[in-house]
Amino acid sequence: MRPAALAWVGTLGPPAAWAIQHVAGFGVALADCPDNAVGPRWDVPVDALTIAIGAAAALTATACGLAALAAWRATRESEDDDAPPAGRVHFLSVIGMAIAPLFVIMIVLSSAGAIIANGCVQA
Repeated sequence: MRPAALAWVGTLGPPAAWAIQHVAGFGVALADCPDNAVGPRWDVPVDALTIAIGAAAALTATACGLAALAAWRATRESEDDDAPPAGRVHFLSVIGMAIAPLFVIMIVLSSAGAIIANGCVQA
């Protein structure tokens, strides 16, 4: 893959992985809430699905961070203010390397929080 594509994947991938994990986790959590209707609730393994979704998102964000690292290594002689495309690729790869660990932590903590504080609570 070209360094420019790796830089874009490294920059946009971790936030996208977190957003997908957040929306999918919300949907799984809703499956655990009763709908005030007569009859049984859905039989959804909420904790197992939360772990699977969180693990997939964390691995995706980590892989995107590694893509940013590869783009940075390809443009390490460039500076952020160099002429495009080398300067832009270097700048985006630095951003990707900086945000990937933050999004991995957000994914892990939100998955762990959903498992620890499970249950449906009316506000």
